Amino acid sequence: MSDNTDKNIIEQWEKDYLRELAKNQLEIANSEEMRRKEKLWYAHNDYKTKEPVVTLEKGTFNKEFEHLWQPKCQSETARNIEYSFHSNMVQYEYIHDDTVMPKEFTVGIWAGLKPFDIDVKVAKSISETHAYVFEPAIKDLEQDFYKLKKSPISCNFDGAVNYKNTVEEIFGDIMPVKIAFSPYCSLAQNIHHIMGLETMMFSICDYPELFHKMMTMLSDDYIELWDFVEKNNYIRPNNFNVGVAQGTYGFTNLLPVNRGHGTPCPYTMGDVWGYMDSQETSEISPDMYYEFFFPYYKKISGRYGRFNYGCCESVSAIWEKSVSKYENLSKVSISPWCDEEYIGEKLKDKNIIYHRKPFPNYLGVDKIFDEKSFSAHIEKTLKAAKGCFFEISYRDVYSLCGDIYRGKKVYETIQKCIDKFWM
Repeated sequence: MSDNTDKNIIEQWEKDYLRELAKNQLEIANSEEMRRKEKLWYAHNDYKTKEPVVTLEKGTFNKEFEHLWQPKCQSETARNIEYSFHSNMVQYEYIHDDTVMPKEFTVGIWAGLKPFDIDVKVAKSISETHAYVFEPAIKDLEQDFYKLKKSPISCNFDGAVNYKNTVEEIFGDIMPVKIAFSPYCSLAQNIHHIMGLETMMFSICDYPELFHKMMTMLSDDYIELWDFVEKNNYIRPNNFNVGVAQGTYGFTNLLPVNRGHGTPCPYTMGDVWGYMDSQETSEISPDMYYEFFFPYYKKISGRYGRFNYGCCESVSAIWEKSVSKYENLSKVSISPWCDEEYIGEKLKDKNIIYHRKPFPNYLGVDKIFDEKSFSAHIEKTLKAAKGCFFEISYRDVYSLCGDIYRGKKVYETIQKCIDKFWM
């Protein structure tokens, strides 16, 4: 094994090593357990079963597992591939939830824009707590409106294809390599980044016409982005084992819808899962959300084939007037700040998945896992969601308090509650 001074060159020993990792992952991916879980996910996302699926998103606490892995690869690309395999094995060995071990290596396509062509500057950040403060470019919407320019758009399609080709050369004969496109945008987050929450809220009251003009500009730029990726044939389906935001996965037979089998027509935005959220509007009234945000969210999300909505905001307050009116809504986030029972009644027997996010402190803060209290928390959720298509994604956990098996304990506890109060 030699030192690799060029970080872009993958040496033969690295390729051999990655091939072994691909074989090891594929053996698990082809197991009876994974075939069963994959079948469950398809049935769940296609509204054919009300058996819940449960996942724990570990990206926020990956540091807890760093001591378990000493990377061998030296080139940057090989190390990134190695890390992907390692991450999948950690999910399997130390959490072992309903995440399906991938039987393919997926490369993501990213398409986005730079809102209003404004550079967002971070004034202060604290890595340990993931906290940060932006330096607002817009301090008074009327005085600074001239700063709002057309948003430049971009897409990494060519880079994704090149990366796919590189991976295929290493182990494409062992494991398929696929490309997927999972579009995301958050208008409220874009506005927050350029002016801050306080200015955003005052602007709605002080300059309502200018605020609408700003939202029209931004939403039109996103529509132009969607047109751009369609025109250039950059879209690829995300209807398989690929993340589609918020800890959930794209398994579905209901997409794509516009491309016929064996026909040459390109994919459109209507062939993929899309995602949007609006956490930054949590403190405005339902009427204000409906007037100043909903029309623009609806215009953009209406292009998606299927649509996931929400993150940590409460959707219960804005459900009746706004969120329920998203015609292609497939999953809705039920955060700890949401009225569980209210939304459960609204979603009962509807083809919209009750996507629950349990309170993260049970897993990430308490030094000793309080199984009794956590079980009561999950019991309340299960009773609220009775009759709904139901999914749990445990997210926003930043520590396992030193217990690398805590995620598995939490998953097993949730399954016990499901067996008792759901099945």
